[in-house]
Amino acid sequence: MPEQVLPPEVTGPIFEKAADKSVIARLSGNVPVPIGGIAVPVNTQKPEVGVVGEGQEKPVSNVGGKFKMFKPVKLATIVVVSEAFARANVGGTYSRLSDDLADAVARGVDLLTLHGRSPIDGTRVPDKEYIDQTSNRVVLGSTPRDEGGIAGDFIAGYELIVNDESSDDFTGFAMDKRLRPRLMGATDVQGRPLLQTTANLADPLDVVLGLPAAYARAVSGRVGASPDTSVRAYGGDWTQVRYGFAEEMTLRVSTEATLMIDGEVVSLWQRNLVGLLIECWFAWAIGDVNAFAAYEMPGS
Repeated sequence: MPEQVLPPEVTGPIFEKAADKSVIARLSGNVPVPIGGIAVPVNTQKPEVGVVGEGQEKPVSNVGGKFKMFKPVKLATIVVVSEAFARANVGGTYSRLSDDLADAVARGVDLLTLHGRSPIDGTRVPDKEYIDQTSNRVVLGSTPRDEGGIAGDFIAGYELIVNDESSDDFTGFAMDKRLRPRLMGATDVQGRPLLQTTANLADPLDVVLGLPAAYARAVSGRVGASPDTSVRAYGGDWTQVRYGFAEEMTLRVSTEATLMIDGEVVSLWQRNLVGLLIECWFAWAIGDVNAFAAYEMPGS
């Protein structure tokens, strides 16, 4: 078959699943982004009201701000399947792959925003801010058990953020799934459960210390060729993060392309293979990386 661009009815569900699986999409805000990028205003000083009498001159509240460049990068991958597999699932071939493709996009979004790395080779994307650049670091296990244990560690990170004059909000956590078992039995100094929702390993969202906690593999950095780090969670002001897709996700299908697979040039037509190329333009901006605290394993 010649190359085909699949309709939005096919790509739409993949896009929606990717947003559901990404911690960045679940915790932060989405904004529209043009292909060429856009400068996004970020407030650094909030307005305040004053008490005035009837007919008196109204006070002016200064609002500080700066602009962050919101310039998209392209995310893409090619998935190759046998033509026999494709023909056996006419009308639904791509739905069977939609979860894998959505996972790949979600991992890419999270890894770029949290660690500034590309999943396919683990390299750092130049000239991009990422949350792990924060100078606020907490080592898990630092707080003695009789002073709160891991609950005390999370509160220590919370204090680093809310005691900073430039950022006094703390809206949630992004967590590595490997941290979840430790949270399930953890309590604070009063013996109250740290995890404030019913234990459900299938649920991608919990409540920890009254705040939403979303789980994803990319929190630690271990995606594709990107290395695992000591980080197991980030907490902070997720209103400081904005993300967006510059245009609708595209999915192209071909049986005639020639690809490089494991160092070998492969003709899809000659091997009875089908190639699916998924592409999207993604952008993110972070108002202040120090509006976040990184929670790390000891020994880092």
